Amino acid sequence: MTKKQKLARYITLLSFVFLVFLLYICRLVDWQIVNGQKYLELANRSNIFISKTDALRGEILDVNGVPFAENETGYNVVFDRYAMNEENENALILSLIQLFKQKNAAWIDALPIYVSQAGRFEFASDQSEKIEELKGKTRLNLNSYATADDCMDRIIQKLHIDESDKYKLHDIASVKYGMLSKGYYQAINTSYVFAENISQELVSAICENYQEEKGIRISLSSTRKIANPDVAPHIVGFSGKMSEEQLEKFKDKGYTIEDIVGKSGIELVMEDYLRGKSGEKKIELSREGEVVNVLQTKNAEPGKSIFLTIDQRIQKAANESLKKYVRSAQSIAHDCKSGAVVALDVRDFSILAAASYPGYDLERYVNDRAYYNEVSKDRAIPLYNRAFNGSFAPGSVFKPIVAIGALEENAMTETDKVSCNGLFVYPGSNFTTKCLGHHGHVDFKYGLTKSCNVYFCEMGRRLGIKNMNLYCRKFGLGQKTGIELTETAGVLAGPEHSKSIGMIWSDKVTTKAAIGQSDNLFSPVQLATYVATIANGGNRYRTHLIRKITDYKRNEVILENDPEKPELMEGTGVSEQTLDTVKSAMRQVALAGTARDFSNYPFTVAAKTGTAQNNGSDHVTFICFAPYEKPEIAIAVVIEHGAKGFASKGVARDVLDAYFATKN
Repeated sequence: MTKKQKLARYITLLSFVFLVFLLYICRLVDWQIVNGQKYLELANRSNIFISKTDALRGEILDVNGVPFAENETGYNVVFDRYAMNEENENALILSLIQLFKQKNAAWIDALPIYVSQAGRFEFASDQSEKIEELKGKTRLNLNSYATADDCMDRIIQKLHIDESDKYKLHDIASVKYGMLSKGYYQAINTSYVFAENISQELVSAICENYQEEKGIRISLSSTRKIANPDVAPHIVGFSGKMSEEQLEKFKDKGYTIEDIVGKSGIELVMEDYLRGKSGEKKIELSREGEVVNVLQTKNAEPGKSIFLTIDQRIQKAANESLKKYVRSAQSIAHDCKSGAVVALDVRDFSILAAASYPGYDLERYVNDRAYYNEVSKDRAIPLYNRAFNGSFAPGSVFKPIVAIGALEENAMTETDKVSCNGLFVYPGSNFTTKCLGHHGHVDFKYGLTKSCNVYFCEMGRRLGIKNMNLYCRKFGLGQKTGIELTETAGVLAGPEHSKSIGMIWSDKVTTKAAIGQSDNLFSPVQLATYVATIANGGNRYRTHLIRKITDYKRNEVILENDPEKPELMEGTGVSEQTLDTVKSAMRQVALAGTARDFSNYPFTVAAKTGTAQNNGSDHVTFICFAPYEKPEIAIAVVIEHGAKGFASKGVARDVLDAYFATKN
């Protein structure tokens, strides 16, 4: 390397070093002189809090957009831990409570202890679960036999409450215990809701009296409003604050103990859609505790809107009719107290109505403790969804499926006749079954029209239990239908079920199963699915409650059960001739048989009635579809201990009236 080249290299290196130092000097001038004050303030900041902003929960609506569960804007009083003056906390809480008492307003009292008229601390008698939680390891860590005084002593010590007046002491503890249970003091949550959904008058009073208190703020809130709370309570369900048990299940999805979560029904099963995505605010504080900056780092996203297939107008008619006919049946059957009805759209198996009686008021159940206790203890079990979870012997509504199997398997033809003298005797035995009439020589159509037990016992004997159950499953009996909520699979009588309960099956019992007795047990939604499969030509689609899911504003469809493209569960493979034969016989039942009440109905109806023996008065069942020529709606009704068929037929008529009311 020449001398000249070496000199050039040194000059280059020195120039580079000079430029680096120049950059550092410029940066120091910026930090210390140009923006010195700004960076001094930043240096003094020592606390950064992440505050969650709640998202609106998605709404639940009927097929026409009429709300079941919607959001109502309100106001909450919130404590912010990052801005609260701890030394003044007790006095501030007491002052707020006194203001609320003056306005006759409620705050969130999480403490299951009250001060008696004698001035003693006592446990609230109706809050055993909360008392157990209060004494538990995650709260006060006391023995199960600890008294209310023991609990209060521990709270005073743990939460630093210095107050001699028992009433004031209790009031402060009622709030601070809630703050403790929600993780406020453990820095799990940076805010605590002191009161929810307060009045505008109270908002004004707080803004006026506490404007200098930075730890208290008014926040906009979304309150769940249950519209028409007694129309479909079993289906819609309810939401509420996260329980500790639920938190274990949902914490991996980012939930906290303060979150709202579905508790039952659609609110629960569609939780992933209904729940919005929370936003976040980053709050920067100075060393003195002053708020320096608030940044919205992530915007909240509302949940999705859920449209059900339920039509509230038809659902209301179903509810009212069940109530009317159950009460009417009590005049002849004192043990008749309940029933259910399900109506499906034959074209895609969407549920138009699914009513269970007795029902209950969902809003009162959620908000009224006395009503909650009353409903929970009611012997009629109003919380039980009989439409989806009830299992009932079907009685003679089972006979069409036996006919389908026998005709398809050539076990009998529609013209084969059986002699009915009022009693079926199993060949070569003394095993008998009574018939309700003496029908003479009976072919298929006449046998179904008159619901002849002798005819169908013989048909079942020839078909056999294996083939009988094969066709039952094809048409949705003895298995789940696919609805989004919990449902029973029901029971198919036969060797498999008998073995499961430690019994031995006899072929003789097949004849009992063939008339809907023995161990056969099905839900109303299964019966509706079964008759809809007959009506639509043998295609069993997935029975469903969800029409579509949209964005919160209902503009964009995210998921849809397209009525034109129903989900096929099973093609039964049954011939058109067999189905037409059975449907024709069901039409005759409505014209001249056990359902001739419908002979003059404005729309053509095909039907089958049923009576099922059990302990107490007989259950009565009914299935139908209409119009006969081009089916649109299929209905199944069960009236527990209804005794006579007028009740089940009456409910079906009312539902048909509601459905066809807009089609005249």
